[in-house]
Amino acid sequence: MRILRRLFHLATGRPSVATDVDDEIEVHLALAEDELVDQGVPAHEARRRVETAFGDRDRLSRTLRAIDQSQYQANRRGEAMDKWRSDFRLALRGLSRDRWFTTSACGLIALALGANIAVFSVFNAAFFQRLPYPAADRLVTVSETKRGNHNRVAGLNFLDWQRLSRDFTQLAAYGLGDATVLIGGLPEVKTAGVVSHSFAEVMGMVPIAGRWFSLEESRVGAPPTVVLSERMWRLRFGADLAAIGATIRVDGAPTTVVGVMPAGLDFPVGADFWTPAEPVHATPNRTAHNWNVVGRLAPGVGISAAQGRLSLLTQQLVASEPSGNSEFLADGAAVIPFRATLLGQSDRLLTLLQLAVGLLLVIAVLNLTALLLARAAKRQPEVAMVVTLGASWQDLARWFVIESLILAGVGSSVGLLAWMIGRPVLLAAIASLLPFVHTIPIDFRLGGAIVAATLLVGIGAGLLPALWVARAVDLGRTQRPSTRVIGPGRLMQALLAAEVATAFVLLFAASLLSQSLSRMLDQPLGFATENRVTMSVSLPTAEGSPYLTADRHIAFFDQLLERVSQIPGVANVAVTTSLPLRDYTPNGSARIQGESSDLGGPAAVSDFRIVAPKFFATMGIPIVRGRAFTPQDGAGSPYVVVVSEAFSKTHLRGVNPVGRLVRFPGMDNLDEDRWATIVGVVADTRHGGPGDPVAPTIYYSYRQRPQLYRTMTVVVQVTGPAGPVEEEMKRALATLEPTVPYLGGPMSSALAGVLEGPRVRALIIGAFAGAALATAGLGLFGIVGFVVLRRTRELGVRIALGAPNGSVVATAAGHAAWPVAIGILSGAVIAASLTRLVRGFLFELSPADPTAFVMATAAIALVATLATIGPVRRALAIDPMTALRG
Repeated sequence: MRILRRLFHLATGRPSVATDVDDEIEVHLALAEDELVDQGVPAHEARRRVETAFGDRDRLSRTLRAIDQSQYQANRRGEAMDKWRSDFRLALRGLSRDRWFTTSACGLIALALGANIAVFSVFNAAFFQRLPYPAADRLVTVSETKRGNHNRVAGLNFLDWQRLSRDFTQLAAYGLGDATVLIGGLPEVKTAGVVSHSFAEVMGMVPIAGRWFSLEESRVGAPPTVVLSERMWRLRFGADLAAIGATIRVDGAPTTVVGVMPAGLDFPVGADFWTPAEPVHATPNRTAHNWNVVGRLAPGVGISAAQGRLSLLTQQLVASEPSGNSEFLADGAAVIPFRATLLGQSDRLLTLLQLAVGLLLVIAVLNLTALLLARAAKRQPEVAMVVTLGASWQDLARWFVIESLILAGVGSSVGLLAWMIGRPVLLAAIASLLPFVHTIPIDFRLGGAIVAATLLVGIGAGLLPALWVARAVDLGRTQRPSTRVIGPGRLMQALLAAEVATAFVLLFAASLLSQSLSRMLDQPLGFATENRVTMSVSLPTAEGSPYLTADRHIAFFDQLLERVSQIPGVANVAVTTSLPLRDYTPNGSARIQGESSDLGGPAAVSDFRIVAPKFFATMGIPIVRGRAFTPQDGAGSPYVVVVSEAFSKTHLRGVNPVGRLVRFPGMDNLDEDRWATIVGVVADTRHGGPGDPVAPTIYYSYRQRPQLYRTMTVVVQVTGPAGPVEEEMKRALATLEPTVPYLGGPMSSALAGVLEGPRVRALIIGAFAGAALATAGLGLFGIVGFVVLRRTRELGVRIALGAPNGSVVATAAGHAAWPVAIGILSGAVIAASLTRLVRGFLFELSPADPTAFVMATAAIALVATLATIGPVRRALAIDPMTALRG
């Protein structure tokens, strides 16, 4: 009986692996014991013999338990895999039957995930891709600060930082500019990195051919040398090592090529070659902020500690400077991570774009969830049958999650394929935004983000319908012979409210950016850009150049302007050192006779520009008072200037400045201390574009204050097509100076370049907002349509009982009104809390602008109204008799 009881227990129950093993061992021992007893062995002796022969029971029990447990787990895994495979096949068959649903759901996911993959791939390349410099995390850039603003570094401050600071292993100064290069053929304009000798050491890069320039070659008076980029070496010398030691001409000076740097050293970004900085700028001071500075932190030194000590050192250095220069003296220093310098303002834009596509993905998930909920409601009889056959809620959850995972997988695969096809186009599109990004990598971060997003979409969209079905199935009710559909009305309304809130945030941001762009475009520039053609001219500045005297410099541009003025179709022509929208304008300390700026008080800080007599007429800048420059304002004539209205208002309290004397020392080495008479006042201009503030400005005539070492820009007002005029301008320049390359184009393209950033931001966010609004509208249409379908019989009965059309419309549309209202209010609260993300992109516009709230609300209300028209019309068309018969 004991053996039978053990066998019965084994056959009818498995309370645990341990109990099962113990029972099996006990059955084995009992059978052996009974066999010995049958042979005549006493019972106690039989038990002793059996246990002795069996050995260590505990050890064997542990071994059997481990084997049994392993087999049990393997069986469980096999059963689970069989269930997943079976459910996967069932889900595929179900989705293949419902092709419209499957196609729309996959398309929705592909759009959202494709946009997320594209933006995250750029985000990944910009923020996480390894920079090609050794220990790049120790690289920083250093700038001066003035009242919290970051400025370039004065030359003397840089030299003193190098000498006195112990927080950096080395510091290097650098600048970027255009240079005319002649290598055996036609002259070309190339980008030159002007750097100090320590630059290569700071960046941790070594030449791939030749060497870096030596310290002696960096001193004043040393023979000119140049280090080429690998790109220029391969392009112009075919990667020939014979280039080392070759002589090329840079700005007219014979220059020896001493080395080639690897392609990884693309800094300053876009540099074609590097030249020593010291021979170019040999007179450092603390007020001329001409340099950018890069450094490498010493071991164990943090950014904040280095910044604090460098700021204190800077304050000590400038303490002895004359008080009249205080406006141009630094009050501290800033130490910035190198990657942050490369990113500039792009980091905020990328963060904004990543948030925008993330919100679009949220809307897609919410819409997919609503679609799956509606599909689940239709499948209640099927689900009830499965539950009747013994399915648990875990089985139902797995069933629905597998379907949503399949949809998410297919959608993400389509989005990934589209991204891979369009990756070259994407890389070209971000070239101006992130010029240091040369490739968009496919790495573990991107792969992990794609997998995570796919799982998030699949599980997030499928879990809620699964849980709802598991709770909503009422076996007795769903098996009744009825056509009624029990639907997740409240859940779908909640999803709709969330969609509307998310779409509201994007619409609000798009409205802010579009209004900002509109206000920027409405700002008067103060000058004309249409029908203007420009041409930059950089005369040779090497020793022995014929243009190093003022007379020859002036004579060249007089001849060039004369020839260009004779071209058919040219109305006016002029030349300037600072063309609006294109050229940098320096500023400095002006002195006005009789004012505090000349009596030891604060300087009259102003922009400094050199122009030709017809410059104002050519650019369409009105003369407000007095006169413009004339051809008679030359070297032997009285020294004169023209100022802007802002100069008069800021430094002379709006009093008529004509006849007053000013001087502007420190901008060059010519006539620094001569007083000039103000002969005219011109209208203000926004030199940098519509978003640029108006600045006080002083204009000098190039005939009285020529700039021998600066690029001059010729600007032409044309009366017809610009193409023929450009060709003639090119010929005129080549005739006068064949070593100077032609570099020009229409001025309207410069304005388009200035507005490109704001337009791109507004366009991208607007596109995402439009997609979000359209997606939310489709969701609204589907949800209201589902509610009408679910309440068909109820609405039919109401119509049969004489309910007015208004009541039927209110009943049908009411299910959309509340979620939309709640979504708008929630979206407004969220948008208000996120305004700091767009604050830096707005021009003269508050992030809490009420117009943006109104426009976003109106757009959502309009789409909601349009989305409810169809379902409401179907509700009014319900046949009462058909509904009553049902």
